[in-house]
Amino acid sequence: MQITFGIIFIIILCILIWLLVSAMFLLWGARIAGIKNRSWGKAIATIIVGGIAFVILNIALAALPIIGQLFSVIGGFIVSALVMMSIFRTTFGKALCANLLAWVLSIIVIVVMVFVLLAIGITIPLAM
Repeated sequence: MQITFGIIFIIILCILIWLLVSAMFLLWGARIAGIKNRSWGKAIATIIVGGIAFVILNIALAALPIIGQLFSVIGGFIVSALVMMSIFRTTFGKALCANLLAWVLSIIVIVVMVFVLLAIGITIPLAM
């Protein structure tokens, strides 16, 4: 019974961390895109509502074989930008730019972290 509660706690903690990290990248993208009136609450709301809209879009397009997945990814950015447009009170172009920047910046940070961890992992055995 305690293991189940521990697993549920870890899952909830991971979801909260993912939500905060995603909001951080969205805020970073919004800053670069020049969106005014940025806030953590707006970013978190955009991540939640945009995520729900993306899941609905993905389910609707899942019936189409390969092209459905392509449209789902492209449509996901568009739907997320539309959600961000209404929450941040900004233009579609700035919202789309912020979403794309958030995606690109997160990939860049992940790649840099992997290289740093690989460098640390390679240098530790050499130091021994």
